[in-house]
Amino acid sequence: MIWLVKKFIAHQTLEGGGDWVKFLIRMESEYQQEGMKVSGGLFRKKILYNKSFLLKRYLGLKERELDLLVEKRVQEPIGEVLAF
Repeated sequence: MIWLVKKFIAHQTLEGGGDWVKFLIRMESEYQQEGMKVSGGLFRKKILYNKSFLLKRYLGLKERELDLLVEKRVQEPIGEVLAF
């Protein structure tokens, strides 16, 4: 059994009020792997992005909505890791 750490960078575009901003989402996943399969025991992820800037720029945007948007965006790389 080995521990793996993978880092990803994803881009997300946020539109509102006639303008848009493209921002980076950095994600780090840490998990155990046995042979060619991901162990079901432990999977940790850390997601970093400039939440405070986005909430200040888009006053009508709720923090929960932004969190859900980011979570949805990072599910693709996570799915690729777990499918391995």
